[in-house]
Amino acid sequence: MHDISQVNGFPRYSAGEMARRHGAINALMSEHDLDAVLIGGATGAHDTTVQYFCNWPPLFPVYLVFPRDNEPILLIRLWNHLPDAERVSTVEDVRYGGDTHADLVANVAALLTSAARIGTIGVIPYTDAAVLGTERLVDLNTDYQSMRLVKTDEEMRYVRIASDMNDAAVAALVSTTRPGMNEYDLARVVEDVYLDKRGTNLIHFTLTTSMADPEFFVPHQYHPDRVIQAGDVLVTEISTNFWGYNGQILRTLAIAGEPPPLYLEMYEVAERTYTEITDVMRAGTSVGEVLDQAEAINAAGFDIWDDLVHSYGGGGYLPPIIRTRSNRGATHDDDWVYPEGAVVVVQPNVISLPERAGVQVGNSMWLRVDGVEVTQKHARELIRCG
Repeated sequence: MHDISQVNGFPRYSAGEMARRHGAINALMSEHDLDAVLIGGATGAHDTTVQYFCNWPPLFPVYLVFPRDNEPILLIRLWNHLPDAERVSTVEDVRYGGDTHADLVANVAALLTSAARIGTIGVIPYTDAAVLGTERLVDLNTDYQSMRLVKTDEEMRYVRIASDMNDAAVAALVSTTRPGMNEYDLARVVEDVYLDKRGTNLIHFTLTTSMADPEFFVPHQYHPDRVIQAGDVLVTEISTNFWGYNGQILRTLAIAGEPPPLYLEMYEVAERTYTEITDVMRAGTSVGEVLDQAEAINAAGFDIWDDLVHSYGGGGYLPPIIRTRSNRGATHDDDWVYPEGAVVVVQPNVISLPERAGVQVGNSMWLRVDGVEVTQKHARELIRCG
């Protein structure tokens, strides 16, 4: 179905890619003088930490142990999950961690008895850390975020597959959305386009509101019980997950009616800001350069609500997170520069607070030395539908 490797009927990251990731763990152990690294978590909306290092996406909290100078060990729950973990994981030593979470932690602790310093990545609950010995633990999550910021050629194959599904989801919304539907019906429209292609939902945020008398200006995380009317606007933010990777697309649709002047003006500012930021985006672009391009939003008399730029593609909602200088600035200093291979989302959510009105447009993109590869192909325009 997709141009990716499969083993036992499941996608499989290549041996070379996994060697690179495990090599990064070994380098962290040397850099921080560690005896082991402990990776915790369960695959959720943005957490693919364990999957990144073993290919298997757990549904319940598990632990992956990297002892120094020894092969990694994956300890899992539940018993009925063990056969698939053995089929899917690239880590060969897969063990049952126990019937309860306390059993799992006890078994992990037994493996780490002789370790004086243990690096941790992902979610390690406080109660688990207390059993393991907090004085031994060294937080490596900042190092891990830096690792996930840059995507390899192989990782981008997964990002592009997910991005194609995003395009298909927007196309389905354009052809299907009409007055009389409920806003929560849009979830089915989006997910129907990728469920038979092994895609899964990461997010499909929406807002619908009257353009003549708007109530909402940023998409909802959960779909409300609201009947769509002629003259509504639909603003949507969609990220489809494909085996731990994702792109993102943000579009604005006018439903069975022409947008009034306020919406046309907001969209023009959003589109211009998107274009100007994308034009300067490349490996080596600084946070300050992005903030400079964002000044046009406030100069036009508007503001933003959602973040303007963030890093993405797999590994979570990654920093730097950039807004505007007058609206909480950025998580990083102006002189911080993007590395080659970072995936970012540029997504101006231009709003007019007095009228509680908003639009949004955006795409994920891969930063190269000479510019960007935008991973979505659907047209950027104020779309008419219904």
